[in-house]
Amino acid sequence: MTKTEKNFWLDMTIFMTLLITTLTGFFLWLVIPHTMDIFYLGFSRSMWVAAHICFGMVGLASIVIHIVWHWGWLKALRGRPLAGMNKKLRANRIVDRIMWFAYIATNVSGAIAWALHFGDDTYVVGVPDRLHVVFGVMWTSLTIVHLVLHWKWISSTSKRYIHDNLRGLMTFRGKNLSSR
Repeated sequence: MTKTEKNFWLDMTIFMTLLITTLTGFFLWLVIPHTMDIFYLGFSRSMWVAAHICFGMVGLASIVIHIVWHWGWLKALRGRPLAGMNKKLRANRIVDRIMWFAYIATNVSGAIAWALHFGDDTYVVGVPDRLHVVFGVMWTSLTIVHLVLHWKWISSTSKRYIHDNLRGLMTFRGKNLSSR
């Protein structure tokens, strides 16, 4: 697997965990009442919270790997002044910086909210919960902007790797199953 392909599948993992974490977060925030004994779509609120936290942790681990893999590029950009960059790179850099602030704030406020409510039967929404929502919405919005800035790479790489993997699935033990 090439470096670009590994990066693509890591990015897909980050995207899927972002999507699931965001959806469970919105359900917990806007749809499911704040009592722990409630069930929604067959799952208890505590199961929704556990899913939100677990997918958030997988996303966090994936993002740490993403940073490690891109460290050389991030380090090279660190010393360059914004004024000397082209418009697209400058926009990407600004969005990324604000996105990192929002992401760190989302995780810290979420961890604090979780620690404060651990084992509670009733769920009273506090300041850390509200900050978690605000920073989570901010990070999600900035992630959408980030994806738009990288749309050309995303679409071309998706076509290439998803098509190749689907073609590989259609071929089983040297026999082309798509011709049947």
